[in-house]
Amino acid sequence: MPPRPTSTTGAEADTRAAWKRSPDERYRTTPLGGLHTRAKGGFYHDGRFADLAAVVEHYDAFFKLGLSGDEKADLVWYLKSL
Repeated sequence: MPPRPTSTTGAEADTRAAWKRSPDERYRTTPLGGLHTRAKGGFYHDGRFADLAAVVEHYDAFFKLGLSGDEKADLVWYLKSL
């Protein structure tokens, strides 16, 4: 982990604030449990995907996973079950 900033002025204050994401200062991600309850605002960190199937399609293409249609459908149902 990089050293903590010591100054709290200007841009450095913004950097220091980033260290306080949680009480133990680790980066926090949104838990997957109850994922379906957040469907109203869209999926992904910026809400760009309308549904979980679109998110799975994105990751399949981006990481070249080569998932079959059945595997994608199974993954969507799994995520909905959390």
